[in-house]
Amino acid sequence: MSGKSRLPRLVLLADVLAGIFATLLTWFIVSGFPAFAVHSRNDLSVFDFMFYISFVLLTLTGIFLGGDYVSQKRYSRLADISLVLKSGLVAFALLVCSAFVLEDFVFAEHDDFSRPGIIIMITTFMASILAIRVVAHKSQIKLFGRGGWLKKMVIVGAGPEAVDLYQHLQTKDWLGVKCVGFVDEKATVSPVADIPLLGKVADLPRLVQEREVGEIVIALPPEDHSLMEKIVNNGVRRNVKVRIIPDSFAYPYSNLNIQEYDGLAMIDVRQPSLDAMHRGLKRFIDISFAMVLIIIDLPLMIPIIIMIRMTSKGPAIFRQTRLGKDGEPFEMMKFRSMYADAPELREKLKRRNEATGAMFKMKEDPRITGFGRFIRRTSLDELPQLFNILRGDMSLVGPRPPLPDEVGRYHAHHLKRLAVRPGVTGLWQVSGRDRRDFEEMSRLDLYYIENWSIVLDLKIILKTVPVVLSRRGAY
Repeated sequence: MSGKSRLPRLVLLADVLAGIFATLLTWFIVSGFPAFAVHSRNDLSVFDFMFYISFVLLTLTGIFLGGDYVSQKRYSRLADISLVLKSGLVAFALLVCSAFVLEDFVFAEHDDFSRPGIIIMITTFMASILAIRVVAHKSQIKLFGRGGWLKKMVIVGAGPEAVDLYQHLQTKDWLGVKCVGFVDEKATVSPVADIPLLGKVADLPRLVQEREVGEIVIALPPEDHSLMEKIVNNGVRRNVKVRIIPDSFAYPYSNLNIQEYDGLAMIDVRQPSLDAMHRGLKRFIDISFAMVLIIIDLPLMIPIIIMIRMTSKGPAIFRQTRLGKDGEPFEMMKFRSMYADAPELREKLKRRNEATGAMFKMKEDPRITGFGRFIRRTSLDELPQLFNILRGDMSLVGPRPPLPDEVGRYHAHHLKRLAVRPGVTGLWQVSGRDRRDFEEMSRLDLYYIENWSIVLDLKIILKTVPVVLSRRGAY
């Protein structure tokens, strides 16, 4: 069965109807009881209705950004109650602040809100959408019991821990999980009849794609430390939920959450990525900054294009395949700073590489043109990447976008760098990019991914300016 269902869409429809119902009920009560009206008016004003509609829309937007209406949504009572209450609180706070700011500009002296009406409306609407989630949770359990909307799981391991996990899941069909097979490095046959042994750990990326696996549970002995690290990072890269049975936990991952599968404790390895609300906020900031910077820098870009064409043969814009979020390839744009045959010359210069790990870098690179050296030293060659930001390939701040052959030499923990969009600038660039080896750069990128905030992005952007002006590490 697919991991998708019509239930989230039905919940969305029910939420909208709940908003309409709450508004109509409030109007009926206020109209029928003059004590609830304002200034002896036996009805609601246009501002009351604007408040109610705005509250419903803002609350539903918060719930949407929290992931409550996506087709793969699984309803959990505690998590959903928290999301609904948080969204309602934020919506109310925004409306109250807006009303306070606009009071002198919009509302006349005789205009006012029906405070009892607001209480009735908000209470009715919030109670309704909370009740909808209780019904959705019960409907979901019935759906699981009939074998529908099951999430496919692969169990890593073929020992006693793996068998115990499988047997536990077999008796808890309301969890909505279906084991499609086992993966193990040493086993040659499946530990459970009728459930196949699908291969080894290296086969997981293929199995995830071919069998539409949504969850990987690690049930390995503690000594298989290296395998756990490899699985976790492959899971993160493929956007798959990874869980670890506590008895087999032996690696200090930073993003952990103890969850319970109806009596069976598991460690949920959270993916180092942003939730929908923060992704939307970061994307808004990226687009805003990129558009402003393009407008400011456009008069500078045209002379640069002319100088590149005058000083060397070839196009002014250099396009190179890089890997972005989840390893997706994209064409990164830069002003061409090298001769046209630079890619071929790189193979001959491999022995002179001054960078460590998977990177290639030379301080005195003979492939760079005279004008190219200037735009590199001033970081002007990276201006076209602002268009990559608008296209959604890159972010203003993030890890460095790697080449495909670099990723081919990555160790398992390096793959976490592909969990977010790469950036034009990043933490490693403002922390001494000429003095950092690849491992140090990776640690800085992972720190950024796991500790992202708007404040951190702004700090990096502000630190980028003096780094660019001082030309430190740019060659």
